[in-house]
Amino acid sequence: MYCSRSANVSLVFVPKLVQFLARIIIVGKKKDLTSDQISSIVSLHKAKQSVKEIAKIVGVSDRTVRNWVAKFKSSGGIQTPAKKKRPDMVKKINLRTRNVIKWQVDADPHVTSRVLKEKRPQLLENVSQSTVGRCLHDDMGYRRCRARIKPDLTHNHIKNRVAFCHKYSA
Repeated sequence: MYCSRSANVSLVFVPKLVQFLARIIIVGKKKDLTSDQISSIVSLHKAKQSVKEIAKIVGVSDRTVRNWVAKFKSSGGIQTPAKKKRPDMVKKINLRTRNVIKWQVDADPHVTSRVLKEKRPQLLENVSQSTVGRCLHDDMGYRRCRARIKPDLTHNHIKNRVAFCHKYSA
């Protein structure tokens, strides 16, 4: 544990700070509740437990408990609400399309996702340009890079060309 210069940091403050930092660090998609957790929330609600007590027992937030209790009440308060099954995402780019994209990128490593989409409009008609780029980056492991816009002639090139013209024009 790191200590600050001031030694008057209370010991009660440190665990709360650690909890706060843990909540900040753990960011992302929340996990679904199991059917056991949902049934225990409903059974504890039927047993007249408070929302905070249910949240502590089950290990979820107060808001989650309130949401599931509301679902239970809206369904008539008779049966435990079932959790919705999340639909599986359908891949827009199938294996054949990935192989065609990989073949084109291997043939020309400087090709962009826009050019890939323009070259094969019938193959990638329902796929956005960003999806093609994401496929290249995430699934195939190619780097994302953007070509730097460079002027055709720099100031030194122009100066040298003018000097060359003056030298050999006479």
